Amino acid sequence: MRFQAIDAALLQTISTDCVTGAISRDEARAAVIDVIINRTRCSRVSLWRFDGVHGELSLLCFAAKTATGELDTRESRLDQTEFRDYFDALVNQGVYASTDAMQDPNLQAMRENYLLRHGVLSMLDAAFLVNGRVYGMVCCEQTDAMRVWRADEVIDLRANVSKLAMLMAGADDPALWGSPSLPMTPMRPDGDDRRR
Repeated sequence: MRFQAIDAALLQTISTDCVTGAISRDEARAAVIDVIINRTRCSRVSLWRFDGVHGELSLLCFAAKTATGELDTRESRLDQTEFRDYFDALVNQGVYASTDAMQDPNLQAMRENYLLRHGVLSMLDAAFLVNGRVYGMVCCEQTDAMRVWRADEVIDLRANVSKLAMLMAGADDPALWGSPSLPMTPMRPDGDDRRR
């Protein structure tokens, strides 16, 4: 909690610099990821948004960066069948923490297409929420060992992602408002919370 004011100030500066054109959108994304990596000390952070049309939405990873690497803007995509259980758990819990991503039942559908390909062993995610709708998420990934996420790491990530969502909404960011969103409710229309 003691770092939240520092991180909020850094994110505010990054947002202002991006809006005024002092830095590019990719430079802003790299700087935001650096703030999150420095706070959580995770291996990699990826930024995700929804893409497509209602009923055929995909979850698009549009930027990722490791602690020592360059910004990677090559896109990865998950379809609804791959992210539905994960998304339902995320909206039910507000954040999603997984110590053993490879064995996590909510992540099994994305195991082949994403987890194995990127070597993700543990994950800590928080959604971009604006007015009760989810526009995307920030995913902290651990690739060198399984990790139990501490309560302060969960709180710090949620605070940083909330600040980012507020800054983007306040700046009428086209990356936010131009993306599809989902209500902060489970995707399973029947309310069935069983994981297959």
